[in-house]
Amino acid sequence: MTSAKLGKIAGWLLIVGPLVDTLANLLRPGSIPTEHPEGAQATLQEVVRDSLDSTGLVHVLIDIEFAATFGLLLGFWGVSRIMGDAGGRGHLRKMGMLLFGVAVAVRTVGAGMGYLMASVVAYVPPEALAGPALETAVQFAVMEGAMGIFATMLIVVGIALFAISMVGTGLLGRDRMLATLLAVIPAVLSVAFLILAPLFEDSIFTLYLAGNLIGLIPVAYMVVLGVALLRKGDALPAMS
Repeated sequence: MTSAKLGKIAGWLLIVGPLVDTLANLLRPGSIPTEHPEGAQATLQEVVRDSLDSTGLVHVLIDIEFAATFGLLLGFWGVSRIMGDAGGRGHLRKMGMLLFGVAVAVRTVGAGMGYLMASVVAYVPPEALAGPALETAVQFAVMEGAMGIFATMLIVVGIALFAISMVGTGLLGRDRMLATLLAVIPAVLSVAFLILAPLFEDSIFTLYLAGNLIGLIPVAYMVVLGVALLRKGDALPAMS
């Protein structure tokens, strides 16, 4: 396969992967928990109840999210394969891809927890979703959320390293500014919000939401990179 053809495939993966993943996440019931007057436990119970009438949809969207994330990983690999050590920062691309690979593994475990939560809810009558059954579903929801947060931190840091590695390659115009504004600074802020969130019990979900929203900015960088690959695919360096 030529570098130009691989570049176009990687470009589409970098564009479609994040957009599909984000859309599937937004459509998933209970994906954006809000603060509850009765505390975090009540919020998590509401998340479980939101999934009560849509367990089939939850299962399908989890599959879509995983496939989109894996596609983005393949896009990472494609760029790394094409660019090699261009710019003298090939090691950063490899580190970024390694972090993203770990993130995919973590999200896979989290997806399993989401499946279990949806399965518990699916096989329990609505009137019986209380007591031990509700507590079990909440536990799976908590584990999935924790895995998702950890994966998000790995993803944004991996993208930041990847963005730094692309500076000076000529693929993006003002690549240093784009890497700083769209990848490095948002990654630092996103990780900070996600790490600090558990320390503020009264606003934990607000801070988690802020961290995840900021984390979408580095993901937007990957979309921009994907567009650049599609536009400049014919000018990519030859693969060794």
